[in-house]
Amino acid sequence: MSSSSSPCAACKFLRRKCTQGCVFAPYFPPDQPHKFAHVHRVFGASNVAKLLNELPASQREDAVNSLAYEAEARLRDPVYGCVRYISLLQTRLKEVQLDLYNAKKELAAYIGPSALAPFISPQLGFTLPPNSIAQFGLGPIQQQQLQQQHQPQHQLLLQQPLQQQQLAEQQQQQALLAAREQEIMMMRFNGLYDGSASSSQELVLLPAEDHQLNLHHQHHQHHQPNQQQQQQQQQFVEQQQQQQQQGMQNEEGRNGAGQ
Repeated sequence: MSSSSSPCAACKFLRRKCTQGCVFAPYFPPDQPHKFAHVHRVFGASNVAKLLNELPASQREDAVNSLAYEAEARLRDPVYGCVRYISLLQTRLKEVQLDLYNAKKELAAYIGPSALAPFISPQLGFTLPPNSIAQFGLGPIQQQQLQQQHQPQHQLLLQQPLQQQQLAEQQQQQALLAAREQEIMMMRFNGLYDGSASSSQELVLLPAEDHQLNLHHQHHQHHQPNQQQQQQQQQFVEQQQQQQQQGMQNEEGRNGAGQ
């Protein structure tokens, strides 16, 4: 029973005494008489009472609200009833989903592939998985265009280290060629000097040991710095001049002794 003085809306509508164990009292209060009237007109009081007795207490309130909503819809539209509202809600849901998809697609077009760059590692060649790209509202065609736009950037990043390596190799080759040319010039200079020295040796015969020492000395001149080579060459010239003077003195002494 709803209260000690007034019965529930169901018992009042049926004109009967509302007892303490009335199944309608918790769900049809006396201030909502139209609610039970609509439910009774569409479904019948006995059917509603049977349904409530079969359900647990936790589900009875939801069942009564559903019956009341469906009864009002059936009275307003006897042909379609709740089906009309369900169809309208489904159509509206599809429109909202389509608007959301178009909004995500337009947003992805404004953002462009550069906004997705933080999610990609170009140095390692990783790309976004399909499920993560789908979160941005991109279809298969947009995904393919995004990958095609990203490939030239990835190839450019891979070509930069190769170009730097090739440039370093070219610089190293140029340095080796310059050192080789300098070494060839020094060898030519030493060869010319050795030729002039051999012409002066036709007048004076040197001992075998001195000749081997000079050859050994000339051989090491190719691997020493320029200053050391010049000093050694000057010493060599002085030694040859001294030997020439000694040879001339010996010949003069021999000529004087023969006379």
